[in-house]
Amino acid sequence: MSRYTVSQLSRLAGVSVRTLHHYDHIGLLRPAVTGENGYRYYGADELLRLQQILLHRELGLPLARIARLLDAPGFDRLDALRVQRQHLLAEAERYRALVTTIDRTITLLEGKSVMDAETLYQGFSPEKQAGYEDWLGVMAPPCGPILAVPSRP
Repeated sequence: MSRYTVSQLSRLAGVSVRTLHHYDHIGLLRPAVTGENGYRYYGADELLRLQQILLHRELGLPLARIARLLDAPGFDRLDALRVQRQHLLAEAERYRALVTTIDRTITLLEGKSVMDAETLYQGFSPEKQAGYEDWLGVMAPPCGPILAVPSRP
C-alpha cells in the first residue's frame, strides 16, 4: 500500500476530511507522517486502524470506547475481525428474519394470508428492545396519569 493524504483517504473510506482531522485531534487515528508541507500521510497500519474504527462505529460503539479497545495492550486485529464478522452475520440473519416478518405482515394486511400473533414478532431482538427501554427511561420524562379522552357523541 502506498501513502494517502487526508483527502485521498477521505474519498477512499467514505468519511469526511473533518472526521479524519477530528480522529487525529483526539488521538484515535494519527497519520504515519506529517510532511514538511503540513500534510498528513497515512500508511497501511493507519488504513487498517481506520477500518477497525469504522467497523466499531457501525456496531454502535462510541469513539472513546473504540479508542480504549484499539489501544488495549492485548488487542488483536485479526481476532477483532473474526468477532465482528460473527456479529455481522448474526445481525444479517436477524434482518433477514425481520424482512420475512414484514413480508408476512404485508400479505396479512392485504388479506392474502393469515398469521398467528407470535409470527408478528419474529426477528425482533429482546436485548435491543431492552436497550431501547433503558434509553427511554433516561431520555423520556416520567409519564403522568393518563387522562381519559372523552368519546365523541
